[in-house]
Amino acid sequence: MMKHAPGATAAHDRILAATTRLLRAGVQAATIERIIAEAGVARMTPYRHFGGKDELVSAALEAWGAQRVQTLSALTVRGTDDPGTGLAELVALIDQEVADGRPGSLVLNAAVELRGDPDHPAHAVIEAHRRAVRALLEDLAKLAGADDPAGLAAQLELVLLGALATAVVGGPEPGAVRAVAAAVLKAQGPGGGGPGGAGVAP
Repeated sequence: MMKHAPGATAAHDRILAATTRLLRAGVQAATIERIIAEAGVARMTPYRHFGGKDELVSAALEAWGAQRVQTLSALTVRGTDDPGTGLAELVALIDQEVADGRPGSLVLNAAVELRGDPDHPAHAVIEAHRRAVRALLEDLAKLAGADDPAGLAAQLELVLLGALATAVVGGPEPGAVRAVAAAVLKAQGPGGGGPGGAGVAP
Protein backbone atom coordinates (compact mmCIF):
# COMPACT_ATOMS: atom_id res chain seq x y z
CA MET A 1 0.00 0.00 0.00
CA MET A 2 1.42 3.39 -1.01
CA LYS A 3 1.95 5.79 1.90
CA HIS A 4 1.18 9.48 1.52
CA ALA A 5 3.48 12.19 2.81
CA PRO A 6 1.99 14.17 5.75
CA GLY A 7 1.14 17.12 3.50
CA ALA A 8 -0.52 14.86 0.94
CA THR A 9 -2.59 13.16 3.65
CA ALA A 10 -3.72 16.54 4.99
CA ALA A 11 -4.77 17.65 1.51
CA HIS A 12 -6.62 14.37 0.99
CA ASP A 13 -8.54 14.85 4.23
CA ARG A 14 -9.35 18.50 3.49
CA ILE A 15 -10.71 17.58 0.08
CA LEU A 16 -12.92 14.86 1.58
CA ALA A 17 -14.15 17.17 4.34
CA ALA A 18 -14.90 19.97 1.87
CA THR A 19 -16.77 17.58 -0.42
CA THR A 20 -18.83 16.26 2.48
CA ARG A 21 -19.86 19.78 3.49
CA LEU A 22 -20.80 20.71 -0.07
CA LEU A 23 -22.78 17.49 -0.54
CA ARG A 24 -25.25 18.86 2.00
CA ALA A 25 -26.51 21.00 -0.88
CA GLY A 26 -26.45 18.10 -3.34
CA VAL A 27 -24.12 16.29 -5.72
CA GLN A 28 -24.56 18.89 -8.45
CA ALA A 29 -23.72 21.68 -6.01
CA ALA A 30 -20.42 20.00 -5.10
CA THR A 31 -18.53 21.15 -8.17
CA ILE A 32 -14.80 20.62 -8.51
CA GLU A 33 -14.31 24.39 -8.48
CA ARG A 34 -16.15 24.78 -5.18
CA ILE A 35 -14.36 21.78 -3.65
CA ILE A 36 -10.98 23.24 -4.60
CA ALA A 37 -11.88 26.62 -3.11
CA GLU A 38 -13.36 25.09 0.05
CA ALA A 39 -10.39 22.77 0.61
CA GLY A 40 -7.78 25.38 -0.28
CA VAL A 41 -5.82 23.10 -2.64
CA ALA A 42 -4.32 23.41 -6.11
CA ARG A 43 -6.56 22.66 -9.08
CA MET A 44 -5.05 19.29 -9.93
CA THR A 45 -4.86 18.00 -6.36
CA PRO A 46 -8.37 16.42 -6.26
CA TYR A 47 -7.63 14.60 -9.52
CA ARG A 48 -4.32 13.27 -8.21
CA HIS A 49 -5.98 11.91 -5.08
CA PHE A 50 -9.31 10.70 -6.44
CA GLY A 51 -9.21 10.65 -10.24
CA GLY A 52 -12.35 12.70 -10.86
CA LYS A 53 -15.47 14.20 -9.33
CA ASP A 54 -17.53 10.98 -9.44
CA GLU A 55 -14.86 9.08 -7.56
CA LEU A 56 -14.47 11.93 -5.08
CA VAL A 57 -18.21 12.03 -4.39
CA SER A 58 -18.17 8.26 -3.90
CA ALA A 59 -15.25 8.49 -1.46
CA ALA A 60 -16.94 11.26 0.53
CA LEU A 61 -20.18 9.30 0.78
CA GLU A 62 -18.28 6.19 1.82
CA ALA A 63 -16.46 8.07 4.57
CA TRP A 64 -19.68 9.71 5.79
CA GLY A 65 -21.48 6.36 5.73
CA ALA A 66 -18.72 4.63 7.67
CA GLN A 67 -18.95 7.26 10.41
CA ARG A 68 -22.72 6.89 10.48
CA VAL A 69 -22.53 3.10 10.80
CA GLN A 70 -19.96 3.47 13.58
CA THR A 71 -22.37 5.71 15.49
CA LEU A 72 -25.22 3.24 15.05
CA SER A 73 -23.00 0.28 15.94
CA ALA A 74 -22.44 1.81 19.37
CA LEU A 75 -26.18 1.43 19.96
CA THR A 76 -25.90 -2.28 19.21
CA VAL A 77 -23.20 -2.66 21.86
CA ARG A 78 -25.40 -0.97 24.47
CA GLY A 79 -28.33 -3.11 23.42
CA THR A 80 -26.47 -6.26 24.40
CA ASP A 81 -26.56 -5.13 28.04
CA ASP A 82 -30.15 -3.89 28.03
CA PRO A 83 -32.43 -5.48 25.39
CA GLY A 84 -34.57 -2.88 23.67
CA THR A 85 -32.28 0.01 24.61
CA GLY A 86 -30.47 -0.01 21.27
CA LEU A 87 -33.66 0.35 19.24
CA ALA A 88 -35.04 2.99 21.58
CA GLU A 89 -31.86 5.06 21.34
CA LEU A 90 -31.71 4.70 17.56
CA VAL A 91 -35.25 5.96 17.11
CA ALA A 92 -34.64 8.77 19.61
CA LEU A 93 -31.51 9.79 17.67
CA ILE A 94 -33.38 10.01 14.35
CA ASP A 95 -36.30 11.78 16.01
CA GLN A 96 -33.94 14.40 17.45
CA GLU A 97 -32.17 14.90 14.13
CA VAL A 98 -35.48 15.47 12.39
CA ALA A 99 -36.69 17.83 15.14
CA ASP A 100 -33.44 19.82 14.85
CA GLY A 101 -34.04 20.27 11.13
CA ARG A 102 -30.83 18.54 10.10
CA PRO A 103 -30.58 17.85 6.37
CA GLY A 104 -31.01 14.10 6.63
CA SER A 105 -28.74 11.38 5.27
CA LEU A 106 -26.09 12.32 2.70
CA VAL A 107 -26.32 8.80 1.29
CA LEU A 108 -30.11 8.95 0.98
CA ASN A 109 -29.99 12.40 -0.59
CA ALA A 110 -27.36 11.26 -3.10
CA ALA A 111 -29.38 8.14 -3.93
CA VAL A 112 -32.37 10.29 -4.88
CA GLU A 113 -30.31 12.77 -6.88
CA LEU A 114 -28.38 10.08 -8.78
CA ARG A 115 -31.37 7.99 -9.84
CA GLY A 116 -31.02 9.37 -13.35
CA ASP A 117 -27.34 8.36 -13.51
CA PRO A 118 -27.34 4.56 -12.99
CA ASP A 119 -23.66 4.23 -13.94
CA HIS A 120 -22.41 6.59 -11.23
CA PRO A 121 -19.88 4.73 -9.01
CA ALA A 122 -21.59 6.09 -5.88
CA HIS A 123 -24.44 3.60 -6.36
CA ALA A 124 -22.19 0.80 -5.09
CA VAL A 125 -21.43 2.87 -1.98
CA ILE A 126 -25.12 3.64 -1.48
CA GLU A 127 -26.10 -0.03 -1.70
CA ALA A 128 -23.33 -1.13 0.67
CA HIS A 129 -24.41 1.50 3.20
CA ARG A 130 -28.02 0.40 3.01
CA ARG A 131 -27.04 -3.23 3.61
CA ALA A 132 -24.90 -2.23 6.60
CA VAL A 133 -27.71 -0.20 8.18
CA ARG A 134 -30.27 -2.96 7.54
CA ALA A 135 -27.93 -5.48 9.21
CA LEU A 136 -27.59 -3.20 12.23
CA LEU A 137 -31.35 -2.79 12.47
CA GLU A 138 -31.78 -6.55 12.34
CA ASP A 139 -29.16 -7.03 15.06
CA LEU A 140 -30.98 -4.49 17.26
CA ALA A 141 -34.29 -6.22 16.57
CA LYS A 142 -32.82 -9.58 17.62
CA LEU A 143 -31.46 -8.07 20.82
CA ALA A 144 -34.88 -6.58 21.54
CA GLY A 145 -36.47 -10.04 21.20
CA ALA A 146 -38.59 -9.34 18.11
CA ASP A 147 -40.61 -12.28 16.77
CA ASP A 148 -39.42 -11.49 13.22
CA PRO A 149 -36.14 -9.53 13.34
CA ALA A 150 -35.78 -9.31 9.55
CA GLY A 151 -39.36 -8.11 9.15
CA LEU A 152 -38.99 -5.56 11.93
CA ALA A 153 -35.72 -4.31 10.43
CA ALA A 154 -37.40 -3.80 7.05
CA GLN A 155 -40.30 -1.89 8.59
CA LEU A 156 -38.06 0.28 10.76
CA GLU A 157 -35.89 1.04 7.75
CA LEU A 158 -38.96 2.48 6.02
CA VAL A 159 -39.81 4.57 9.09
CA LEU A 160 -36.29 5.92 9.55
CA LEU A 161 -35.64 6.58 5.85
CA GLY A 162 -38.96 8.38 5.62
CA ALA A 163 -38.07 10.50 8.64
CA LEU A 164 -34.66 11.40 7.22
CA ALA A 165 -36.19 12.25 3.85
CA THR A 166 -38.76 14.56 5.41
CA ALA A 167 -35.99 16.28 7.38
CA VAL A 168 -34.98 17.88 4.09
CA VAL A 169 -38.34 19.67 3.85
CA GLY A 170 -38.83 20.51 7.49
CA GLY A 171 -39.60 17.14 9.04
CA PRO A 172 -42.64 15.82 10.93
CA GLU A 173 -43.75 17.03 14.36
CA PRO A 174 -41.35 16.28 17.24
CA GLY A 175 -42.02 12.80 18.59
CA ALA A 176 -43.66 11.57 15.36
CA VAL A 177 -40.80 9.20 14.56
CA ARG A 178 -41.00 7.63 18.01
CA ALA A 179 -44.77 7.26 17.76
CA VAL A 180 -44.63 5.49 14.40
CA ALA A 181 -41.73 3.28 15.49
CA ALA A 182 -43.58 2.36 18.69
CA ALA A 183 -46.58 1.24 16.63
CA VAL A 184 -44.34 -0.91 14.44
CA LEU A 185 -42.66 -2.46 17.49
CA LYS A 186 -45.99 -3.18 19.16
CA ALA A 187 -47.13 -5.13 16.12
CA GLN A 188 -43.94 -7.18 16.00
CA GLY A 189 -43.96 -8.89 19.35
CA PRO A 190 -45.40 -9.13 22.83
CA GLY A 191 -45.10 -5.98 24.85
CA GLY A 192 -43.66 -3.83 22.09
CA GLY A 193 -41.14 -6.14 20.42
CA GLY A 194 -38.92 -6.73 23.39
CA PRO A 195 -38.64 -8.82 26.51
CA GLY A 196 -40.78 -7.61 29.37
CA GLY A 197 -42.43 -5.00 27.21
CA ALA A 198 -39.20 -3.29 26.16
CA GLY A 199 -39.81 -1.04 23.21
CA VAL A 200 -39.75 2.54 22.07
CA ALA A 201 -41.80 4.92 24.13
CA PRO A 202 -43.52 7.57 22.00
